[in-house]
Amino acid sequence: MIDANVPMQSRQEAVQPSLWDRLVDDLPGLAAEIARARAELARDIGETRLAALIDRGRRGLDQDSTLTDDQRRALVLLFNRLERHSFLQERGIVVTPEVLREAVRRDIEALFNVERMESRLLVTPTERGTALDPADVLADFPHVRRSVLNYGVPCFSGRRARDFDPEALARELREVVATFEPRLKRDSLRVKVETGAKTGLRVVIEGVLMLTPTPERLRLATTIDLDSGRAMTAREDR
Repeated sequence: MIDANVPMQSRQEAVQPSLWDRLVDDLPGLAAEIARARAELARDIGETRLAALIDRGRRGLDQDSTLTDDQRRALVLLFNRLERHSFLQERGIVVTPEVLREAVRRDIEALFNVERMESRLLVTPTERGTALDPADVLADFPHVRRSVLNYGVPCFSGRRARDFDPEALARELREVVATFEPRLKRDSLRVKVETGAKTGLRVVIEGVLMLTPTPERLRLATTIDLDSGRAMTAREDR
């Protein structure tokens, strides 16, 4: 259920499609879908009648009582695609290197603000009883560990910087980033964890961003507040 107290802008932001979804929703693909739909409808109702219906728009469609339900549904879908095509043409979608760099920064920050399923319980043996750590439960399910069910990073809140082995944590976070951020080339990824930061932990991520036509290096720094677990990511390539 959506919290009524959450601002509308925040709700809309939470359900925005991923950058990949926006990249594949391109004009050439949409134009091809429109051409196929028009060809099918033209065979069904005739090119002349189809052109007249398109000219009259949705109002003309509502006024035509001779159309079958299937024809009406196909025309509504065609109108939706035509409107989307017109919107993209007018607005223009240009994914520049700057847009992609910022998208990766934002998605890395989102990744570090989610606690994954594969975690270790911070409890005493008495509190644990016979319960198993989620990490132990998932150990025999590698595909689940790499799936969106395990999206996120280890638990940081409530822990101290000296509780972590920087090298081991860096290896673990490198695998997390490689799994959930495919726009950074896997074999180029380098992750360094610094435990001396006053804010808690500082994680530096470097890798090759797969830009076209020329890939380029991207450096990000994520600071993690160990009191709250909140993470903030900034670019250091500027």
